[in-house]
Amino acid sequence: MLESTIGYATRKAAPMSLVPTSVRAVWKSAELLIAFHKNKNKQRRDTPYFWRPKDAFARLLTKPEDQEAVVVLRGEGDTEDVQIKMHSDKIVIRRDRALGWSGVILDDDQIRIVVDNVLIRVDPDGGVVVERDAEKTHLEGSGEIYRFTPDMKINVSADGSRLSRETEDSLDGFTPDGMVSRRK
Repeated sequence: MLESTIGYATRKAAPMSLVPTSVRAVWKSAELLIAFHKNKNKQRRDTPYFWRPKDAFARLLTKPEDQEAVVVLRGEGDTEDVQIKMHSDKIVIRRDRALGWSGVILDDDQIRIVVDNVLIRVDPDGGVVVERDAEKTHLEGSGEIYRFTPDMKINVSADGSRLSRETEDSLDGFTPDGMVSRRK
């Protein structure tokens, strides 16, 4: 029962032992806004004009550079607000925070997450790419792993039977037939 393990119940009250010892509200309100990036004369604004739509209904236009629907979740603290920007082709979730996640982009093809200046991308086949500074790691949907740094390339097969490391000077590898090492 997922509900009772996190301290909430939909049908029955959760046992007291499952309620977290410290409960803290993360957000205190949500507000739907429309951000107009251009004025009535179709000229770009320096900062968007925010408008609260009647009946909290917002139409998503095909050009988010003209207008976007925004839900602002107000946090308990000054820096804990979250903006959810809804475009016709993606959803962007942002918050101003030095540590932890600061952005998530959800679109039809992939999910991108920024955590502590590290970009994480999840592709439709289940593959994951992590980019940090000049380093990149790929975990393919098949299970194969690629790691790229300025000094070397590493590859591990999905079943672990093959491993290779390539540098500017050498190529080393393990295969089911043995070890290979050669200078370039």
